[in-house]
Amino acid sequence: MIECTEAHCNILEDEEENESYFEEHFWFFIGPSSLLLTLSIIINLFNNFIILSQILAIIAALLSVYGIFREAIENLLEKKINVNLLMIIAAIGSFIILHAQEGATVIVLYAIAVHIEEVTTEKSRKSLKELLELAPDIALLKSNGNYVEIPSEKVKKGDILGIKPGMKVPLDGIIIKGQSYFNESAITGESVPIYKKEGDEVFAASINQNDFVEIEVTKVKNETVVAKIAETVKSALLNKSKHERFIERFAKYYTPFIILASLIIILVPWLIFNLNFYDWFYRGLVLLVVSCPCALTLSTPLANITALTKLAREGILVKGNKYIEIADKIKIIAFDKTGTLTEGKLRVFEIKSIQNKDTQLLKIAASLEALSEHPIAKAIVDFANELKIPLLNVDNFKVIKGKGIKGQINGENFIIGNKRFIKENGIHIPKEFVINNDEGMISIYVSTDKKLIGVLLIRDVLRISSPILINGLKKRGIKAVMISGDDQKVCNVIGKCIDLQNVYGELLPNEKLEMIKTLKLKEGNVAMVGDGINDAPSLALSDLGIAIGASATDLTLQTSDVVIMGDDLSKILVFFDITKKTNKIIKQNIWTSIIIKLSFAILTIFGLMTLWLAVGIGDMGVSLGILLNGMRIFRYRNKFKDLPIEKLESRAKTIICNTCKTKNIIPQHHGRDMIQFQDKLVCWRKILNSAELEPCEEEIVLNCPVCNGKLELN
Repeated sequence: MIECTEAHCNILEDEEENESYFEEHFWFFIGPSSLLLTLSIIINLFNNFIILSQILAIIAALLSVYGIFREAIENLLEKKINVNLLMIIAAIGSFIILHAQEGATVIVLYAIAVHIEEVTTEKSRKSLKELLELAPDIALLKSNGNYVEIPSEKVKKGDILGIKPGMKVPLDGIIIKGQSYFNESAITGESVPIYKKEGDEVFAASINQNDFVEIEVTKVKNETVVAKIAETVKSALLNKSKHERFIERFAKYYTPFIILASLIIILVPWLIFNLNFYDWFYRGLVLLVVSCPCALTLSTPLANITALTKLAREGILVKGNKYIEIADKIKIIAFDKTGTLTEGKLRVFEIKSIQNKDTQLLKIAASLEALSEHPIAKAIVDFANELKIPLLNVDNFKVIKGKGIKGQINGENFIIGNKRFIKENGIHIPKEFVINNDEGMISIYVSTDKKLIGVLLIRDVLRISSPILINGLKKRGIKAVMISGDDQKVCNVIGKCIDLQNVYGELLPNEKLEMIKTLKLKEGNVAMVGDGINDAPSLALSDLGIAIGASATDLTLQTSDVVIMGDDLSKILVFFDITKKTNKIIKQNIWTSIIIKLSFAILTIFGLMTLWLAVGIGDMGVSLGILLNGMRIFRYRNKFKDLPIEKLESRAKTIICNTCKTKNIIPQHHGRDMIQFQDKLVCWRKILNSAELEPCEEEIVLNCPVCNGKLELN
């Protein structure tokens, strides 16, 4: 069969080679060849027409030998000795000693095995080609108020495209008009459609499911996320594992060695020990066939190619076969917090005002923060917008870096910032408003230039897939640790939400690197999971760098070894499940090939092996078994359900008592807002009801603690 290196080359070619007439009409040659071979065997068994049976067998071999013969000649011209030559020598030898039926069987079965292998390889090639062709070739370009169909490769950055319902997005872009749900399963592997509005990014190959939208193109065809996925998978095939590199070196010397060993088997017993030449000549031919290294050379690359393609379909981008091998050796994974275990989106968790004027406090804070570009400011403004609170005009706005902001509203001075900044301005903070931060929240104080008005408590939101990931890693025997630059108390809160014991906060980038080095010394192989930008040094230093996020920036692809194309952390478990299955299959393939080949070689020396068994089981049987075993990776089914994030995000932000008008922000539990269920607030884990996550029974009855009136969510 073809060598593994040639299989790689075939898969990496963008254009298929022109098939020969024989390859194009393969079964038209193999059919008559098989009939002639069968007739030859019958004549040989029941009649004495030996010459006729031999002639029929030779004709059968000639009808099916073309591809094998051509490959052997091409390799000889390149001064290479490959498996095809072994088969031709064995067949010619069998003709010489009037065992043409067995020689023809070698050629016919070997030709069928090669063809099946090529069909299997073609399937992998087509899988990669499908990745490249996910995005459509036609785009609707907006021109002078009309939409014109043009080839997508002619679209430039900044062009406006129309995306109809049911249409695939041809290029990456930003929605500038409209809103709709988009199916991004081709990119992220998620089957649940994602809601996108103006300002949100959409990716090529995603499908618009509802309404017409307009997008402004941000990436041309060869720069899109889909193009990067396909290109990275293709490049990954060249980034070979240790197993592949060893087998390639092994095969280079193995074939000439087998030819030499066969000559020794034929000549030494006859010349030195005067044994029957005919018997030992036959054994030498059998050794040529049974020692064919096809199965061994196929054992690793086909499984890796299948795994890379399967992972890409699951929205997991792997930059090389060697990382599939490394994944099996990972003992511990270090996680960044912000943007990895959490969504990286700060939100207002609670408002505490001096005179129970929460809305007025939020209006003042949001009006001032609207002029700031700080992430905390954005969280406050977004929260005010969600509650449809109108903003006020601000004068004399000033930013004091690292502390807070100042400004005037209707002639009155206001100060917003951390506790230290408020005290520096001579403002007294009542004891009940001194937040000790044990819950991991950021305290933003709001005051006039004379007295405190109140405080806003802010914190990040936990990803719903984070506890599923940590729990899954524990079941798989992989340790987890958090290393973050955030406040230690904040990190502790998130660690508690996901039952993560080893939590290290307040680490500078160089301290993160030292932590990775320490973990490698203590635990062995370490993986690092981060956003691929701020964590670039740690991703590069770890044995396996995993980046999270659908953006797949150039820096992410450069610094990480694996990119999860989406925000579902359970994909990391899918990655380890598929790589574990792949490595198990590779080991099965290698050892099966070695044991069978070695056993058959020993049996050959003792005269207990025939050409029939050698090609039927020792060569073709083992090779086809390995091909089918490798293809089992495609049968892997992701057991993690799509996470219904929409059900866990309530538009309501406050709880209001209709009787005494008491108003509070919806509380959080396990890092996210509690959800209304009948007449109670329950933890989101109970609503999620995931088989991979233990539910939480925390609940709050919707009765006012002040007047016992009924509470409603608003």
